Amino acid sequence: MSCLILVKKEAVDAFRTYRFFIMGIIFLLFGLLSPALAKLLPELIKSLGTGDTALLIELPTPTVADSWLQFFKNHSQMTLIIFVITFGNSLGKELTNGTLIFLVTKGISRNAAMLAKVIYQACLWFLGLAVSFMVNYVYNIVLFPGENQPMSTLLFYLFQLWLFGLLFILISNLGQVLLPKTLGGLLSGFLALILLFVMNISSELAKINPMRLMDVSAEGINAGIQFSQVQGALLVTLAICILVTTAALFRFKQIPIY
Repeated sequence: MSCLILVKKEAVDAFRTYRFFIMGIIFLLFGLLSPALAKLLPELIKSLGTGDTALLIELPTPTVADSWLQFFKNHSQMTLIIFVITFGNSLGKELTNGTLIFLVTKGISRNAAMLAKVIYQACLWFLGLAVSFMVNYVYNIVLFPGENQPMSTLLFYLFQLWLFGLLFILISNLGQVLLPKTLGGLLSGFLALILLFVMNISSELAKINPMRLMDVSAEGINAGIQFSQVQGALLVTLAICILVTTAALFRFKQIPIY
C-alpha cells in the first residue's frame, strides 16, 4: 500500500514539474514525425537533384517498414536519452534535498521509496511508447494505405524497446545511490552505454548484448522476428535488471539520509 501511495506521489510531482507533459509531447511528436519523415525525406533529397547542377539520386520508394524503422530509431536514441535526462536525478535530488527523511520517519521503507520511482518511470515509459506506437500505426494507414503492418512483430519489437529502456532506468537509479547524487544517474547511464559498445567488439558477446534488442531491420519487420536470434540478449537483459535492482536496494539501505 505504501508503495502505491508513493507511485501516486511520483505522478503528482511529475505533473507539478511539467516532466509528464514534456515527455508526453516528445512521445506524440515522434509518433507523428516518424511516418512523415519516412514518406517525405526521400522526396526532399530528390529535390536536391533539380536544376543545371542536378545530382543523380536514386532512392527506393518509401514503405511502411521505413516508417517503423524511423520510429524505433527515434525512440531508442532520442526519446530514451531525453527520458533518462528528465528522470535521471529524481532520487538523487530527494537525497540531496532531504525530502526522503520525512517519508522514512513516517514509516515508509526505503525499498518502497526506491521501487515507487522505478515503477512509475517504467509505467510512464511503457505508456508513452504505447501512445506513440498507436499514433504511428494510425498515421501509417493514412500515408501508406494498403500496406501490411505485422502487429505481432511490431509489438515484440516494442517490448524489446521497453525492456531496453527499463534497463537504463534501473541503471540510472543505481547510479544515483552509488555516484554523486546530482549526476550519478546520467553518469552511470553513460558508462553503461560505453560498456555495451565495448561488448560489441566481441562477436560472441555481441550475440547476448542488450543492444541487440535495438537491431530493428526492414527484413525483420516484413519477415517476422526470430525469437532465437534475441533470446540470449533478452535473458541477459532481464538478469542485469534483476542484479541492478538488487544492488540499488542494498546500497540504498546503507546511505545515511538524516
